[in-house]
Amino acid sequence: MGIAIIYNKDMASEWLGASKRFSGFRERHISSEITPDDYILRFHTPEYFERVKNTPFFRPAYESIKCVLKSADEVEEHEVVIVPTVGTGHHAERDRWRGYSFFNDLAILIERLKEKGFEKIAVLETDTHHSESYRVCDARFFCISGENKCKDVVDMKCRISRSSEPEKYLSRFKEVVEGIAKANPDVVVWYLGQDLHVREYSEGNLDGEALEEMIKAFLSIPGKKIVLLSSGSREDVFEEVISAFKRHS
Repeated sequence: MGIAIIYNKDMASEWLGASKRFSGFRERHISSEITPDDYILRFHTPEYFERVKNTPFFRPAYESIKCVLKSADEVEEHEVVIVPTVGTGHHAERDRWRGYSFFNDLAILIERLKEKGFEKIAVLETDTHHSESYRVCDARFFCISGENKCKDVVDMKCRISRSSEPEKYLSRFKEVVEGIAKANPDVVVWYLGQDLHVREYSEGNLDGEALEEMIKAFLSIPGKKIVLLSSGSREDVFEEVISAFKRHS
C-alpha cells in the first residue's frame, strides 16, 4: 500500500505552534491505542517523565509519541508513513527538554523499530536545527553535510540550510539520498523540519518547489520509509508538504 498519515487531534495545544499546522486538516487519522510510558522510560529518566507531566506540554507531547510509535506498525503495511509531531523532537535529552522537544521521538521510534525487527535503520536529518541524537541512537545517521554530525552548525543551527542557494542544497540532498540507497537499510526515517521552508520562522532558504524535489528524491529510496514532520507553524506550508507526498507516492 502507499501512504499513511498518522496524527491525533488531541495533539492540539495553544502552547505549541506546531499544532497550528493541521488545525484545518480533514484527513482521516489513524488512532493509536499504544501506551507509550514504557517506551518513554527506556530513554528518559523517571524523574524527568514526572516533571514533564506537570507541564501544559505533556498532553500533546504524549499523544505525539503515541503516533510516532504507531508509525512502526503502519510501516509494515505502507511504503511511506508520515507523522506530523507536536511537542516531541530530536533535541530532548534523557533528563531535560530543549526547545519544544519534551520527548525524544527519534530515539523512541528507533527503539520501537528495533523491537519490530528492523535491524538496519538509516536516519536522514534535515532540520534547520541539528541535534546530538546520533550519539544515543542505534542507527546510521545522514545529514546534508555528510554522515553523523553536521559539520556546519553554530548554536545548533544548520548553516547550510540557512545560507545555501536552493539549487546547491538540492544537489547535495540528492547525493545524500544516493548514499542512503547504497546502504540498503531496512527502513529510512526522515526527520524533516518544516522550518526549512522560506515562509517559516527559522530563516530557511527553500521554497515549495525545492521541497517537492527533495520529497521526490527521498521517495526514490527503495523500501520502507517513515517521515517525522517536525517544527514549523504554518498550515499552508504543511498542506504543501503533504500534497507533494501524495502526488509522488
